[in-house]
Amino acid sequence: MISYYKRTKIIATLGPAITQKLWDLDMLNNPKNAKSRELAYQRMEDIIKSGVNCVRLNFSHGSHEEQIMRIKIAREVAKKLKRNISIMLDTKGPEIRLGKFESDFVTIQQGDKLIIHTIKEIVGNSKEFYATDSTGKYNMANDVKVGGLILINDGKFQVRVNKVNKKDGLIYCTALNKADISEKKRINLPNATYSMPFMSEKDKKDVQFACDHNLDYIAASFANSKENVEEIRAILKKNKNTHIQIISKIETTHAINNIDQIIDASDGIMVARGDLGLEIPYYDVPYWEKYMIRKCRYVGKPVIVATQMLDSLERNIQPTRAEVTDVFFAVERGADSTMLSGESAQGLFPVRAVSTMAEIDVKSELLFDYNRAFTFYFPKAKLPSKAKTIAKTIAKKLLPYGSDVAPSFPYEFVALFTNDINTIKAVSNIRPAATIVVITDRKDLLTAFGISYAIQTYYVNDLAKAKKEYNKVSKAAVKTFKSKPGKTIAYIDGFKIVK
Repeated sequence: MISYYKRTKIIATLGPAITQKLWDLDMLNNPKNAKSRELAYQRMEDIIKSGVNCVRLNFSHGSHEEQIMRIKIAREVAKKLKRNISIMLDTKGPEIRLGKFESDFVTIQQGDKLIIHTIKEIVGNSKEFYATDSTGKYNMANDVKVGGLILINDGKFQVRVNKVNKKDGLIYCTALNKADISEKKRINLPNATYSMPFMSEKDKKDVQFACDHNLDYIAASFANSKENVEEIRAILKKNKNTHIQIISKIETTHAINNIDQIIDASDGIMVARGDLGLEIPYYDVPYWEKYMIRKCRYVGKPVIVATQMLDSLERNIQPTRAEVTDVFFAVERGADSTMLSGESAQGLFPVRAVSTMAEIDVKSELLFDYNRAFTFYFPKAKLPSKAKTIAKTIAKKLLPYGSDVAPSFPYEFVALFTNDINTIKAVSNIRPAATIVVITDRKDLLTAFGISYAIQTYYVNDLAKAKKEYNKVSKAAVKTFKSKPGKTIAYIDGFKIVK
């Protein structure tokens, strides 16, 4: 059981494990599906109560109608619970996937000779199969080299390229291991320079969808350069939806080579370790995770650690010790958010996955080095000086005392009366040892910090009036998140203890 309100955010991917086998609003509203509807709403409520702050819609799967249904459920439950839940659209990006097969799956033996078709669409078997991107026009033969590797199904199946016929779109390979493969499995080409465009027509329509439905974040899959980020930004600007924040997913060698530029161009970063671990040596992934967390803290932007964090909870009710350590150290290094993918989308225990991650996050927060964040990291952060001064004033008041092994925290909540985005970002970036409840009369800010460390939001009709009634408003705000909070203080023009 969580002893205080956690500060590290949790992002949960929505899928059938939460919203059941309901694929559109008609199915949701059909009386025949009453039990599934009830369970979908209950699961959504359970994951939010267990610690979810942002829900992720994976646009590599599902129709727009399906995602509209999920948005409806998430927003209705959030309203019921009086929580401001953010919504993230994760683009498909320039993905390569396998085509159809003659059966549900085919088994390939180590040493088998294979032909991959990249122009002519065929129904696959154990000797040959088809692969392309979402447009069906991409010729993968242009981007592979003799002697290079092709990784299929998250690297579970690997083949080595023996010969390439670019004109006819044929790649001749040898299987390096035994595997079962099936339709739509992902393909990775380590170190390849892809000849396909960054944004397909599908991606552009999906970004438009984010604008039409007033979403909060776009997670940009396979963002390899600042130009990729700017391409999405241009669509948002055209639609007058510049409030939507772009979170670049770092998944390739090219992204690593351009990492500083990508961070500068983005609103935040996702350390997408699954695909990244297929592109670079697996032993380098922890280094780059640490680098990206540190870099984002220096520039004052949120960073998410993602992929396979509690992977075993897709099938089991208890995580491995390695997974627990993984989540713990992501928080200890200063990540704003930890993310669940398949664990919440299609796992057997989605609510338990959330509560387990929340428990690990909290334990890591208890032992987090807040003084180092205050004295070492924050002074280097590139943020406006006024905002930094406010953040330091708040954070200094919140520093834990006593033993490093069993620290004591003077306050659990801070009610911060402000509409200033830079101040909110600065307070989050300094990693305060308390939850910051931002009291605001700007509705556009309510779901703008769903992935930012420690920041929760509470709406008032008139901020100036709320400041005068800070005691009453502070109490009402923090009770939204915890019925019996610990000590709370308010920050307006200075600190005032709320009794």
